[in-house]
Amino acid sequence: MTTKSNKPIRRVLVLGGGIAGATAAERLGRAGLDVQWVEKEPVIGGHAVTMGCKAADVCLRCHVCVATDRLKAALRAPRVCLNTRSELVALAPGNNGSAYRATLRTAPNFLCRERCIGCGICVAVCPEHCISIKNPALYGGVPVLDLPLCRRTLGKSCNLCAKACPVKAIDWKEQEQTQELDVDAVIVATGHEPFNPGQMGTFGYGVIPNVISGLDAERQLADQHRITRLSDGSAPRRVAFIQCVGSRSEHAHRRPEDTNYCSTVCCSYALRIARRMQHDIPETAVTVFYMDIQNFGKDFQSFYAACQKTMTFVRARPVDITAGNESAVVIAYEEQEKGAVTTAEFDLVVLSIGIRPAPAARALADNLRLAVNEQGFLGIKGVAGLPQTHRENVFIAGTCGNPQDIAATIGQAEAVCAEILGQA
Repeated sequence: MTTKSNKPIRRVLVLGGGIAGATAAERLGRAGLDVQWVEKEPVIGGHAVTMGCKAADVCLRCHVCVATDRLKAALRAPRVCLNTRSELVALAPGNNGSAYRATLRTAPNFLCRERCIGCGICVAVCPEHCISIKNPALYGGVPVLDLPLCRRTLGKSCNLCAKACPVKAIDWKEQEQTQELDVDAVIVATGHEPFNPGQMGTFGYGVIPNVISGLDAERQLADQHRITRLSDGSAPRRVAFIQCVGSRSEHAHRRPEDTNYCSTVCCSYALRIARRMQHDIPETAVTVFYMDIQNFGKDFQSFYAACQKTMTFVRARPVDITAGNESAVVIAYEEQEKGAVTTAEFDLVVLSIGIRPAPAARALADNLRLAVNEQGFLGIKGVAGLPQTHRENVFIAGTCGNPQDIAATIGQAEAVCAEILGQA
C-alpha cells in the first residue's frame, strides 16, 4: 500500500480537475490543508461535465448531478488554489521540511477570469469561432479560448477579441510561467480516455450518421435533454445498444492496442440512457446486444429486471454494421443458439464505449516513478482492490487507477482524503 510518512501533512498537490480531483481538493481544503489543484485544460470538470441527467420518473442514480455539485463546491472551497492550463513537470525531494518539491508549468490563459464580466462580446466577434462558454454551471458566462483554432496561434494577425473587450480582460502578452511548490503529499487523479470507436471500422462510427457512442448520447442529454438521430434530428423509435465496444476484446484478430478487461461502467450507463429514452417516448423499442451484463450496485437486480420487461436483450456480438434505407442502420449478428447470422434494422445505434488509460499516463508514471498495471492504469492493486503506490505520500484516486463510475470515483477520493487527514 502507499507508504506513509511520520511527518504531518499540511500541503497537498492534487493532479487532475475531474471528479476525483475536485472531491479531494474540496475535502482537504475545508479540513484546513493547503491545496494546489492542477488541471491541464482551461476548465475543470473532466468527462463528467459532458454527461446528462438520466432521471426518468425516478432518479436512476447516474450521479451526474452529484458530480456537478462536487465541482462547484471545490471552486468555493477555502485554501484551494486552482492552476488551470498547468502540468507537473518534475517532482523532486522536498525542502523546508516538505516531502516533495513540485515544479509546475502553466501555459498562458490570455483571458483573466477575475476581470471578465461574461458579456460574450468576444464570442460574437471571433472570426474563427474559437471562443466559447464552457461549463456555464461552473463558471457562469466566462468564455474559454480554444487556442489551436486561434489565428494568433496559427501565426496570423488578429486582435479583434482584445479590442472588443470592454474591460480589457484579454491579454495576448501573457507568458508561460513556471513555479516550484513545497508539498507533503500528492494525489494523482488525472482520469482516463474514452475509447475511440472509430478504430473499429466494422461498427461504422464516424461513417454511418446514426451510429453514435454512449458519450455522444450523454452529450445530447446534457445539451438538449433528449437523444435524436444525427441524420434528421428526429427521435428514434428503434434503438440498439452494443455493449463492450473497446472492452473485453478476446477475438482472434485482436490488435495489441485492444483492451481485454471490463470497463465496469458501460452497462449501467447504457441501461440508464435506454430507460430515459423509453420514459421520454414510451413506444421506443430498445435492443441490447451484450456479452454479459455487469452488476453495478445494490439495486442492480431490481433495475435489470425492470429493463428486461421493456427491452430485448440479445446475447451476441455484432459482426457488421451497415447503412440501410432511409438513414436506417443494419446490424448483422450471429444467433448463438441457431449458429446463423441474422440482420436487424434500427433508427439509431449507440456504441457503449469503454474506459482506457489516458495517453499521458505512461509519461506521468515515469515522471513520478509509479508502477503501471497490465492494463496501463496507474498503481498496483492494494487493499480491497484499490490502486496503491510504493512512494511515500503519493496516492491515486479515480479512473487513472482503474475503470469506475462517478460514485466509486468519489468514494475512492474520499478514502484517500481520510488517509491524508489521518496524518495531518
